Amino acid sequence: MVTTRQPLAQLAKLALLGMCCATLGILALYVLSGRFGEMSSTAAAAAAAVLLGVSAATGYAGLFLKASGKVRVAAEIAALVVALLGAELLLRIVSPETASTQVARKVDADHLGLPFDLRTKSEVVADLRAHGIDALPGMSREWPRVARVRQQLPAGLFPLSDASNTEIVECNESGQYLRWHTDEFGFNNPPGLILSGHVQVAAVGESFTLGHCVPVEQSFITVLRQSYPRLANFGMEGSGALALLASFREYVEPLKPPLVLWIMHPFTADAAAENADPILSRYLDPGFSQHLIERRAEVDEAIREIALPTQYESDAARHRAMEAAQRDRFSGILTLSQLRVRLHLPELLAKPDAQLDLTPFDRSVDLARRATESWGGRFVVVIMPLYEEVVAHTLGGPLHHDALVQRLHAQGIEVIDTVPLFTASADPVGLYLMRRANHPSAAGHRLIANYITSRLSTGQSGRAVMARGEVNK
Repeated sequence: MVTTRQPLAQLAKLALLGMCCATLGILALYVLSGRFGEMSSTAAAAAAAVLLGVSAATGYAGLFLKASGKVRVAAEIAALVVALLGAELLLRIVSPETASTQVARKVDADHLGLPFDLRTKSEVVADLRAHGIDALPGMSREWPRVARVRQQLPAGLFPLSDASNTEIVECNESGQYLRWHTDEFGFNNPPGLILSGHVQVAAVGESFTLGHCVPVEQSFITVLRQSYPRLANFGMEGSGALALLASFREYVEPLKPPLVLWIMHPFTADAAAENADPILSRYLDPGFSQHLIERRAEVDEAIREIALPTQYESDAARHRAMEAAQRDRFSGILTLSQLRVRLHLPELLAKPDAQLDLTPFDRSVDLARRATESWGGRFVVVIMPLYEEVVAHTLGGPLHHDALVQRLHAQGIEVIDTVPLFTASADPVGLYLMRRANHPSAAGHRLIANYITSRLSTGQSGRAVMARGEVNK
């Protein structure tokens, strides 16, 4: 007598055996295509074990379980698959990938009940210029390495600053754009500070140092100025180790300040792209300089020539990416791509870059330290807390902050590591703007500044800098 359970059992058996063969096929594909080689050894072993386990379990269930067992296991697997696909579909409906960090920030701002300026940087600049304000978009030190931008620059010139004496529209991670006014050399400093030649502290760095993306008065550099009033900020977005060395060579060495802060985050140490640049790589020669202070007028003219067109093109490219993301919103659902991204699986499974060459970083820091010590100055590396490391925990290998600290200590370099300061917080994510992968919030900037001040003020050298600063007031 044939019961309704028998066809179900046969169907369940076919499904289980099909899944067994499919997982074995995926395993073979990963082995033959070299996909396991792209993973860390632990991730590859875990993935192989899971695929083998699923294959063995479904094969055993399909061949040896009773009819009722086959049906129950197949039904549970089907429910899991439906749940995963449903979660993927829900993510694409409720929180789709926009290909725009600004749109994603706008969504977060809406959830937090915060206003958000969704204009592009180009639009903000255009509005300011329409009201008679000499405004430009903030430049990145990555721009001159882009071929189409390099073609517009004078031969042999690599600008390291924004245009001087102008209003800069920088970034928007909090709802409102950070705007600031450049000094006579295109940096975020009070007017006349660098021209005076009397500088207590020189801070070379990247976007953290510039002040992304809090109001100027809330940045950690401004808070540090409460203790070091004559602190000169040479930070700029898009800076790697060679760009930091270049800004040190061009702008800090002529000042010979008693204290130099080399402010970096872990990604700063990967200078491979910068080392391929024909101009930046020459800074590893201690005698090389572009003499940018003497070429201020030429630098200004070049930046004003490239800033607006480059920003327009960047904004247009983002708009095209947003349209493509909207068009392909529901493609590839079966791959669970959104779930994988939200769980940070690509970063967690990725193979650490064991071939990462940090020699340019080592050489850059060493050259800056030796130059600083040659005039009797104190050289300190400050490591900033990246969201990727503090909250997402996706940063490891030689770029992990502990590895960098050990590397720098081996060179005899003084280090202030702010990462443990954030990880020890009761609410680390709350120290970042809008509680997402942004730069630190005002509270985060204040915490960084207070920690740096406390570390610098310990020891005779810290007191010496303070005393010399009083003389320079």
